[in-house]
Amino acid sequence: MAKRKYKRKSKKKKQFNRNRLYLFLLAIFVLLILYFNIDKIINLTKGISNSRVKVNQIYQDRTVLDALIHTKILLGVPDENFSHRVSDEAIYVSLGIDRDEMDLNYANMILSGQVEIANGKVLAGKELQNGNKQVLDIVDQDDKQAYEVTLYYAKLTTTKSKKTQLAIVVDDFGIHNDALLEKFCSLDKNITFAILPDQKFSELVMYRAADTGHESMIHIPMEPISYPQNNPGKNAIYVHQTVREITRKMKRFIKQLPLCIGANNHMGSLVTTDENVMQIVLQVIKENNLFFIDSRTSNSSIAFDVAKRMMIPTFKSSIFLDTPDVSQKTMKIKLDQLKALAKSRDKILVITHCATEERYEYLKEFIIRVNKLDFEIIPVSKIFENNLPEIM
Repeated sequence: MAKRKYKRKSKKKKQFNRNRLYLFLLAIFVLLILYFNIDKIINLTKGISNSRVKVNQIYQDRTVLDALIHTKILLGVPDENFSHRVSDEAIYVSLGIDRDEMDLNYANMILSGQVEIANGKVLAGKELQNGNKQVLDIVDQDDKQAYEVTLYYAKLTTTKSKKTQLAIVVDDFGIHNDALLEKFCSLDKNITFAILPDQKFSELVMYRAADTGHESMIHIPMEPISYPQNNPGKNAIYVHQTVREITRKMKRFIKQLPLCIGANNHMGSLVTTDENVMQIVLQVIKENNLFFIDSRTSNSSIAFDVAKRMMIPTFKSSIFLDTPDVSQKTMKIKLDQLKALAKSRDKILVITHCATEERYEYLKEFIIRVNKLDFEIIPVSKIFENNLPEIM
């Protein structure tokens, strides 16, 4: 027995030595390959290094003026709204911004990011003309060149060559499940339904809208200035509520209506003027990748501006179609308002309501008449298709 064990050990030792020999020969082979190809490897490394130098050189050669011209392109500023003048003191640059596309603060952030990439620095800034103009003092840190950049709201001077896009939102769905709902579902698939959460038929309307090809939004109930005379509901957002309460409600609304791709405010003439409360609401909206429509139930609403600063896809309503009534006189007034707005805007959003048969007939006729004019009815999601540039 002892002899058999010895023989087995001897075989294992020979196998181990053979493996070590193979590894040694493999190492010699690899070293030989490296030795005979070392020049190629060095040249390849140099090529990568040179490539990086060229990329870095591009950024090093880019001046602040180049960055400002690139900003013009990013913001879509037409040539007639961009100018620059060189003097002994500084280079003066002006960029005219379309108020309907973005606010000056947003344009300022994009511009500042581009300036920093070109190794420039914003030294100071000031607002003029009640916020309609911003002036920035900038220096190019490479050549110490001074710049004075003016951002301002420009009047549109270009002639429109295409139809004005019109988004129509119908508010207050969720309360009824009857023939009237089916009539609204039979209308143009491009109109968008805004559904009140926590109503008896909220979820049913959401699925019915999806079945008939209509987009839907969460119609967030919010406290109005006239509360308690006008009550948005027991589960509404109120200005006295805590961060935790508001966040919990918003998350529950979104969970309850998972097919909704955006949100707008129901009432809310008080909440939409409170920046702190709107930041809480919009933070949940942003985290869930929804868009936000400011229904503009108050002329003092700051909801649209806050959403824009938070980089949330947002738009604001221009007209309530069925206010003060649904008469033919009112329809003529609303159509005239739309035609006036279309002279300076490519996109308009309007709101109406689903409460009565009369409102259905009114909207049905309104759609027929709009289609005969120079408008294209679109779902709300399409209003965000021309995305603004990311802030660097």
